[in-house]
Amino acid sequence: MRTWVHTVRWSLLAGGLCATAIELGAFGLADVSNALTYAGRLNGVAFLAAALLEVAALVALNILRKADTASISAVVVLVGVLVSLLANVVLLILQLDGWSYTRYLWVWALLLPWSLWALWELHLLKVWSHVPHAKGIAVGVIITGVLAVANFAYTQIYQPYTSKAMLTNSVEFGKATVVDGGVSVPVRMRTRNTGEVGVYVLGSLYQVSGRRQSFVPTPRKSSDWFHDFGSRQRDFMRYSDVREKKYELFAQGQFISRSGPVHVLEPGAEVLTEKIVQFPAGADFELLGVTANIAYVRRDRVKIIDNYDTSGRTSWTKGYKCCSEDVAPPWVAHGVHTIRFRSRITHSNALLENTRAPHDVTLWWVLTEPALESAYGPELRALIGPEDAHEHEPTPTEVRQMKERYGLAHAPSGTVQKTVAALLKPESDSR
Repeated sequence: MRTWVHTVRWSLLAGGLCATAIELGAFGLADVSNALTYAGRLNGVAFLAAALLEVAALVALNILRKADTASISAVVVLVGVLVSLLANVVLLILQLDGWSYTRYLWVWALLLPWSLWALWELHLLKVWSHVPHAKGIAVGVIITGVLAVANFAYTQIYQPYTSKAMLTNSVEFGKATVVDGGVSVPVRMRTRNTGEVGVYVLGSLYQVSGRRQSFVPTPRKSSDWFHDFGSRQRDFMRYSDVREKKYELFAQGQFISRSGPVHVLEPGAEVLTEKIVQFPAGADFELLGVTANIAYVRRDRVKIIDNYDTSGRTSWTKGYKCCSEDVAPPWVAHGVHTIRFRSRITHSNALLENTRAPHDVTLWWVLTEPALESAYGPELRALIGPEDAHEHEPTPTEVRQMKERYGLAHAPSGTVQKTVAALLKPESDSR
């Protein structure tokens, strides 16, 4: 009976070391070849080294079982168990931090108590008595583990946090021309990656609106201005009633072409796009306004996978909220047309990928009816998270987490306005 219990005890010790070696080896192989940063690939090498240490501990365990006085083998086994304990504590913390379930959760949830049990068993086997300077070795392993965790936090959290991702987006009007009763106006959009890391451009959107004349012959009074303030107006005009300003949206669309599912913009790269927008020469526009926006995500935080959507393809899906609920949830669509892009992502390293549930990046282009009552028009909305997380509007905390974890952000250009008269003025008159 004691022989059977003894065999099971040693088998469990060997099984845990073997499982830890496979676990660390899988992380190492994945990161050495697929991590998105150089530091992540170095971490992959460290994982492979730790996996080899577990294999060495497995061999040392067999030697220790046959020769109780093998002090070197006892040291190797002890270090192997401590490495398993540290690795699975970190993995469990990462899993709890993401508040998501993966099937691998049970691996570290089982190996963590195993490592605690293994330390107790090694204590009962009096392994410590065979280890020279046992306390010093234990302290050394703990310090090494703390330094390894600190290095991981520095390379995977601090460095990406301090390496800023930033897009500069600007718009301008060109010289307008009148041909065959229509006015053609060039609109130029310039986008430059002024940050330190590459980005995926998830989507781009520009819009051009015309504002009709709002001149009033009778001077407005201070009471009218007070009423404007109560109506959330912030422009107070003496001879113009801002409440009566009517805008008409006559152009909206993308201005950065897509290469694959998204466009990649490396640091220092620039994209210059020109669109020609038109409206009838008889339209009573006194002023034109243009604005642009870009939704992007950091390339050192996520990788967007090609050829994926709910049907297995990367594609734009268009439809109406009233007729196609799966295109956009109610908080996005607001009863207007929407176009959706969705793609699966992978995280920057194997640890995050295996402690996070599958995540998608979803972009909605919310179109607007041509006739507007204000200067605001279409918009881009983007989310990163599990598919079921898209049904509710993200809270401010969730928005901040998406920016911190994935670098999901927008680059608005601001609004540029020009009078139609200035756009049509001959070049000789403008000098």
